[in-house]
Amino acid sequence: MSVLWNARIEEIGDSWLTLRVTAAHPDSGEVPDSAAFALRLLVDGRERAAGDTSVHGRDADPGAATEIIDSVTVTDRRDGPFEERAEKRRIEDRLRARGLRPEDTRTWRAAFEDAWREVWQDASRLPRARLVIGVRDASWLAGLNAGDSWESAAYG
Repeated sequence: MSVLWNARIEEIGDSWLTLRVTAAHPDSGEVPDSAAFALRLLVDGRERAAGDTSVHGRDADPGAATEIIDSVTVTDRRDGPFEERAEKRRIEDRLRARGLRPEDTRTWRAAFEDAWREVWQDASRLPRARLVIGVRDASWLAGLNAGDSWESAAYG
């Protein structure tokens, strides 16, 4: 599984939850507002954060999203979309400013990889948004709690 998002529950109610969703990969794109994306996040949350495998594969059912998800609202979008090429240029500029040169392949590559890893470890620099997800059946939130977090390959 390629991790595209990191999700954390900020609040949870009887039939809704608020997630902070942060990009974990350059291919994440914008935070979608679709029911399919919300369901994929919930399935991953139930499996990974709550340890509940009973929902495994439910997000693959074409009609499940509209059956399970009542509403999706995206707010508080920040730092998106991620501009991979621009970020790589910024890193290269910083490396040159430190006196490193691309001709020194081994040193350049190691320094670049370290800087790239730093980008993805600093959530304050990554695309993120808040998702409020309403569910039609409260049992879909079973086992989930405020503060729970997980990685997700959700798309859509």
